[in-house]
Amino acid sequence: MDTERYIVAVEIGSSKITGAIGTRSLKGVVTVLGVDTEPLNGSVKRGIVVNPDEVSSKIKRLVRKLNNRIGASKKIKQVYVGIGGQSLHAEDHMISRDYPEGTPITDDIIRHLQDEAREMPIAGADVLEVVPAEILVDDRPKVGREELKGSNLKISLKLIVARDDLKKSAARCFSGGPSVARYIPTPLSTAYVALSNEDRQAGVMLVDFGAETTTVSIYKDGLLRYLSTIPLGGYNITRDIMSLKVTAPEAESFKVRLGSAKVMGEESNITLRGESLSEIKSLDLSKVVKARIEEIVANVNAHFDYAKCDRNSLAAGMVIVGGASKLSNLAELLAEKCDIKVRKGALRQDMLLDVASQSKSADYLEILGLLYCVKENCVETFAQVMEEPGEAEEPVKPVDPKEKKAQEKEEQERRKREEKERRKREAEEAKQKERERKEKEREEKEKAKGPGLFGKLKDMVKKAETLLDDENDNF
Repeated sequence: MDTERYIVAVEIGSSKITGAIGTRSLKGVVTVLGVDTEPLNGSVKRGIVVNPDEVSSKIKRLVRKLNNRIGASKKIKQVYVGIGGQSLHAEDHMISRDYPEGTPITDDIIRHLQDEAREMPIAGADVLEVVPAEILVDDRPKVGREELKGSNLKISLKLIVARDDLKKSAARCFSGGPSVARYIPTPLSTAYVALSNEDRQAGVMLVDFGAETTTVSIYKDGLLRYLSTIPLGGYNITRDIMSLKVTAPEAESFKVRLGSAKVMGEESNITLRGESLSEIKSLDLSKVVKARIEEIVANVNAHFDYAKCDRNSLAAGMVIVGGASKLSNLAELLAEKCDIKVRKGALRQDMLLDVASQSKSADYLEILGLLYCVKENCVETFAQVMEEPGEAEEPVKPVDPKEKKAQEKEEQERRKREEKERRKREAEEAKQKERERKEKEREEKEKAKGPGLFGKLKDMVKKAETLLDDENDNF
């Protein structure tokens, strides 16, 4: 009998769907068995699924990949799904209740009021999560699991809300299974693994730079104080680079390899070459990247005012996560423009995670955050059917994750080699055609022009040498 629960999480982003499967031991140690992705191209717009058929197909393929990591005798039956988007934000909500004098205010009472708030109707929106901000019993603050007695309870809550079609659009993609156990706002789960308790207590701003959105969260005194989403992200930079007449893959490659949020030293205007022989000037690249990232940073900076938050009160500074946060020198630009210390996010040190998973945790903070929120077992195990003698088939061996990973790596390397050789051949053929074209143009120009004085003299000398050679041959 298994002593571990299998846990499965799926995150639907704008540029890709990411899935992770792992186990949680009885002591809470999470072992990541695998992380897989499926690329998306325009099927999700700022959190809303606009092409459910494609997303559903990609989810099924992703689930099959994850299932292959645990063997044929087990099947993923449910998943936890992370969602976000432009409409995601926090709203304040206050609940006040009166009780008989001396009533113990238990955790059950508080949970009941939270569930009540979760069902509260909001026009055009869904309440995805309810987060307590402050609890007062007869105006005395309740800390931790401390049980107070009183006659009046006031709970200040943060309702994490989004457009009502956000969750509905995601739900359509799971109609063919597996089922969705719970929808989780990704900013909350990411904060759980990227921020320590000390960070939340001291005060910190968490900024998640995604493909199409940037999410800002502020924590202070251990509680969520603010959450909002900016409708700008890393793909806006990619689209700006595409205006330099390069394809989307080339623009993304230029951004990742050579883009910078801030000029560090003197700039030179050199020619940059893409993988498909495209060319752009380094100053043009720098100009479009800096213009867009400075706009995003300005929006982040404005949220200090929107949240009515004194940046000097955030002793832990700013923590940045997300794929677009990898842009070179972004932390330096944020520190300069926002006047706050900035660091890149990493898995908090007190998280229980096996060593192999810990080494790559910084690249998968969002999906690891979702995986850590999974409490229930997500996999069902099938009993082995005994075959009659003579009819037994060879048992299906579970896929060894290490062996599968090695095979996938070998296949990826083989494809990279073939692609590199193909591009090299195409480049050589292109160069050869260009040389032949130039040679043909030169010959046609010389033919049209006719031999000059020097050319005629050269022809006379050549004829004389030929006659002399003939005479020497005859001799």
